[in-house]
Amino acid sequence: MSNLAQKVALLARLHLPDDQADATQADLEKVLGYVQQLESVELPEDTEPFFGAIESVNAIRTDVVRPSTDRETILDNAPDSDGEFYKVPPVF
Repeated sequence: MSNLAQKVALLARLHLPDDQADATQADLEKVLGYVQQLESVELPEDTEPFFGAIESVNAIRTDVVRPSTDRETILDNAPDSDGEFYKVPPVF
């Protein structure tokens, strides 16, 4: 198995058959070549990082405490209860 492909397979905990090692090595070298091309691109100093096509903002709301539905109302909707819990058929 080739050296780079072997290391990547080991780190990813993947089984890489020996008959696929050369093809995997070639693919990894192509990917690394593309990364080197990207690293050589000159950008203006004021270029902002690009994170996506749509500007999104987290929709964070304040945490407001509200009253919950009371137990009796919830258990009134249950098909069967013992007054405190839902009753369901045994599963074992």
